Amino acid sequence: MIKREEELKKIVRELTRWEVELSNRNALNLYDANLFSEHTICRLLNSVYGYNLHNINLVQNNFPAIDLADNFNRVAVQVTTAKATKKIQYTIDSFLANGLYQAYDQLFVLILGKKQKSYPAFDTQQRFAFTSDQNIIDFHGLLNKINSLPTPKIEEVAKILLYENQSGTKAAPRQSSAAKLKKNLALRDRMKKALLKNLDHECWEHAYYEPWVKFRYDSVIVRSVDDRSYPEVRPTPGSRIDSWLKMQFWDFYDNGIEFIGMGGKAIFDKNGKWDLLDWDDETRKNNPAYTVITYHPFYRIPYDYIVKLDMETDPYSGYPSLYVEYAKDGMPYEDILYGRAGVYDTKKPTLLFDNTMREKLK
Repeated sequence: MIKREEELKKIVRELTRWEVELSNRNALNLYDANLFSEHTICRLLNSVYGYNLHNINLVQNNFPAIDLADNFNRVAVQVTTAKATKKIQYTIDSFLANGLYQAYDQLFVLILGKKQKSYPAFDTQQRFAFTSDQNIIDFHGLLNKINSLPTPKIEEVAKILLYENQSGTKAAPRQSSAAKLKKNLALRDRMKKALLKNLDHECWEHAYYEPWVKFRYDSVIVRSVDDRSYPEVRPTPGSRIDSWLKMQFWDFYDNGIEFIGMGGKAIFDKNGKWDLLDWDDETRKNNPAYTVITYHPFYRIPYDYIVKLDMETDPYSGYPSLYVEYAKDGMPYEDILYGRAGVYDTKKPTLLFDNTMREKLK
């Protein structure tokens, strides 16, 4: 009994810590933390409910309506910090519009925090059952479910949360500035020699606008130094994303190498303040006060995190591998920037949005 109580206290502490951290990050417009929470929740729900959920956004970026899916048990989950009725009805409407009720019998909304005290009846067009009591789960409801589990399972849940919440607490080893600079410059030279092509003069202008054309391969497999699962997709202990990722080259930057991800839509107001749009956010998208443009995320992996570039292509993907330490909050990136990718045909250079101007626009 003492062991059980100790593990439950750990779980309460870690969920509380997580809720406060997400709330504080959202207040500072640091929304990327929510994306990486999907991975943790995936592991957590699989352990608590016995599901086989996977992060569907890794298959298709900004997948409509849901974040996690279990095709065998026909269960779908959206993970969000938004608890308002309107947001949840948007999710249901999108679930219906995309015909996802044909593939999944149950839709759950997991609130990262506390849900509202009450909700009105939701409109599902009688395609599937959805009630606030059964289908909207918050941390309080999750704790009640965990409390009903046997002690070994509670210990497993505690380990998952401890791994995830402590992933960013490891201090990097100290190294002199001169030694670090020498190491990074040598690594940069080796990587450029291995990865870049010798472009003809007539291609230089193209590479200025779209630097990815300089690379021998369009993509690389970024693997955690702790990865032991490739080519299977599994989480790495202490990480908030999967232990390997296929990433598309964009360019080198002053401190490392930059990759580009699948894009979406962003809005700008007349003062230059901006925010990212959810794919189904028609209200803000159609607001005449905002200008809507297409954006791409740019993922930056610094030389400090890179352990080895293996140019031998593997039989599964046909790409080389980049071994990386997941050194920042369980991620291989030191920064994720947003902007407009350069386009050679229209002679538009890459434009990165000013992060200091990002706000939660209404």
